[in-house]
Amino acid sequence: QGEACGAVEVASPNLPAAHLQMDVFILLFLAAAGANHSGHVILQLPAPWPPGIGRLSLAVSRAIRAEPQASAVELPVPVDEWFRIQQSGINVSLIAEDASHFYSQRAAAVVATTVADSEVATAGATAGDGANESTANETSEMVGRALAGRVGPAGSSLTLGSMGGFLKPAELKAEMSRLTRLYPTKLSAPIKIGTTHQGRSIDMWCVSDNLQECNGKGVLPTVLYTALVHAREPQTLACLIRVLTAILESSALGDTTSAHLLSTRKMLLMPIANPDGYAWNADTSPRGGGMRRKNGRKTCSSTGATSNDGVDLNRNFGYKWAYDTIGSSSRGCNEEYRGNAPFSEPETSAMKIVVEKFRPAAILHWHGWGNDLAFPFSYDWRAALNSKELSLFQEFAMEMTTRNHYASGRAWEVVGYTTNGEADDWGWGDEKIPSFTLEVGSSRDGFWPPPNRIQPIAEESVWPGLYLLHAAGAQLQLETLQISGARTNRATITFKVQNNGLRSFTGNHAACVRTLREGVTLAAGDGWKTNRLGSACASVALLHARQSLSLPPLSISWNEAVEWVETDLAFEEQQVSGGIVTNFKVRFQTRDDTLNTCDDLCMCPQEDAHQITYTHECKAKMKVGSHCRLPLHAAAGTNYASGVDDEFFSFKASQYASGGLCRVVSTHRDTLIAVYGSCSRTGAQEPKAFSNSEGHIAQVEFPCKAGEEFFLFWNAEYIPGRHAFTITEKCVSGCVREHRTRHRLLRVQRFSRHRHA
Repeated sequence: QGEACGAVEVASPNLPAAHLQMDVFILLFLAAAGANHSGHVILQLPAPWPPGIGRLSLAVSRAIRAEPQASAVELPVPVDEWFRIQQSGINVSLIAEDASHFYSQRAAAVVATTVADSEVATAGATAGDGANESTANETSEMVGRALAGRVGPAGSSLTLGSMGGFLKPAELKAEMSRLTRLYPTKLSAPIKIGTTHQGRSIDMWCVSDNLQECNGKGVLPTVLYTALVHAREPQTLACLIRVLTAILESSALGDTTSAHLLSTRKMLLMPIANPDGYAWNADTSPRGGGMRRKNGRKTCSSTGATSNDGVDLNRNFGYKWAYDTIGSSSRGCNEEYRGNAPFSEPETSAMKIVVEKFRPAAILHWHGWGNDLAFPFSYDWRAALNSKELSLFQEFAMEMTTRNHYASGRAWEVVGYTTNGEADDWGWGDEKIPSFTLEVGSSRDGFWPPPNRIQPIAEESVWPGLYLLHAAGAQLQLETLQISGARTNRATITFKVQNNGLRSFTGNHAACVRTLREGVTLAAGDGWKTNRLGSACASVALLHARQSLSLPPLSISWNEAVEWVETDLAFEEQQVSGGIVTNFKVRFQTRDDTLNTCDDLCMCPQEDAHQITYTHECKAKMKVGSHCRLPLHAAAGTNYASGVDDEFFSFKASQYASGGLCRVVSTHRDTLIAVYGSCSRTGAQEPKAFSNSEGHIAQVEFPCKAGEEFFLFWNAEYIPGRHAFTITEKCVSGCVREHRTRHRLLRVQRFSRHRHA
């Protein structure tokens, strides 16, 4: 059967006629295209999005979810999915018959435009005073068909390479050597941790003010970063390098936060986690666009190596390896071939060695594309995470995506399908290390974004990468602000702080609050003392990892003219310790709506976690249905979703006190349905049921009894309109109807009153 990678295995005579027809199509297409075809085409699909597209192509469905308001999506699609779209009659344009050729040509066109613009600018400068005579040579030097040298603002740019703007393996080594020379006390030389099938070194670099820590586990909180697990995703390498240069350059320029991280944390970097696969792409497509995903093992071709050979490294990890044939494949030509055993590949074994030797506090893997952040578990929606574990992942993901606004969740939540033998599942399932995958770039960027998109996409990874480094140790944040006892121009406020890090906040600290504007007065009550600067201070001795603490209530009053109360909450170190000193600027509105009706949803989203605004206006701006804490209402019978947004609905069962089964069906359109049993401030918890519409209608069933509330997540296909889904309750066995239970209770109550009378 034809696979997503474009390879065709021997068709079984028992396959349905449609499958045989698809095999013949792919065989003929690839025979005409040539042996080096990438197995992907580039398609453009215009809006409005046609119903049914999600059942035909996971790639298109994912692209639409990432860019729902776009007028069209342009993306790489496996040949077999293209065939299904063609057969459906959906209006779609074939932009390029070979994704690899398309990517290299696109890169060359962008480079040519950049060079022309640079030459024009240089000519103008030369005509003026001749002062910039060498600018063209410095900024437009060509290596192959791409710009080499540094682009963008001084001190913050990436070094581009010759492979469509991306670094070839040798260029990566040169860049790391350059950075090591610039920062010899902070960045180590390469550390060899394994050898590939084809004899290439699997290397790692270590970053810290104390390079002695790079010899083993050490004492510093550590984060492992990996890129190019999939060889056709070079943007991941650019993202990793950008996180590295951001912290090194900022520290060198005097940024105290970066300097603090380098002195109290350790970074482990695996820039090319799949050396054989990436080298194959560089050798066969030196101008960019190589589409080999897997490693260097020969698994498909009987003669020379092809892009279909190899083991998918992100299906070769040990936890739930070969769990099923949906999330990985046993066939060597398949893109998701998992290998013949867990950790059968030197690349995954090398990563295992690093984790066992250094015991990182957290792991971040980069992949492309999708603009989302995934976390465990991905092998099955039923996979259990307790509320504390899930809250950790949800909260980290929420913070990591604050600036880039990526979607986040488990794979089945954000992309609609499951995977097994995957790195994040292994990181948490076997090693108990919080592990995340950042999928970077849009569908239009594809696997090989054009050179002018490399830096912008990389910038979107800086905050997630550095946030995780912060959180590897102790990290304080303001969880919420509680206001009570509000009356004319006065109220009681309670700051609830959280150590959102993975290590304890230790030592002897004081939390000190002061006002930042005239007309506001603090009254330090029980648990507070006034220091010499006039701040109210409360003692904070110890806060364990992921633990919250409510500071003592604090009375505050303000003049009539004050519309916003502004305060500074600082954690001051009383002695030398491993704790982090930090402060927050907190302001809240003095209107009655804020003082009397607000909860933590009134905490406004902020790119700067240290600038907190608390007002009812932020909660009012939240769209109903956008969070399980603010759901739309659903009831038994027919309900309607908008088709424009992903939406949460709350539903309360009412029919059966026992033995009941609830069913949700969406038959008129493609969708993803997930049902949860509870909701917290970080998101929906306790999954009860899940279904996507890949190959069938989306429908779920789950046990329910009267009075239980459930949260239904309805994932849209972004076709505006009223889209129906139905909820029904039925009896399975031994059912007791709720009204009969109520009647029995009433009889018991009457009998009890009669006896007492």
